[in-house]
Amino acid sequence: MKTALIFTISLASATFAVPAFSQDYEPNSYIHTALVQVCSEAAQDDRVGLHKTLRSHRISKQNAVEKVMCNGKRLMAFAEFNQAYRVSSMLKPYADRIKGRVIIQDVTAPPAN
Repeated sequence: MKTALIFTISLASATFAVPAFSQDYEPNSYIHTALVQVCSEAAQDDRVGLHKTLRSHRISKQNAVEKVMCNGKRLMAFAEFNQAYRVSSMLKPYADRIKGRVIIQDVTAPPAN
């Protein structure tokens, strides 16, 4: 009797759990919408709009430059491809951090008296 009851309860809970998984794979999910907004703001060369979109979705500029892909290109390359120069100049310091750019300057001592 207990086995039948446990089987019935597990079957009922499984029927409610399966539809929950199908909702995770919708193409119009929150993440998809956020990425589409970021890419469209970058393509339109709207620096303020991109900043607001990144902030509203809690995406840092560093993570956007490193991880966001638009049409198979990284965000910085996508902005440059679409001639979005204001967005490119805004994201350039974050892209330079990825490269590990090093500047070496010679320091000379003041002449001794």
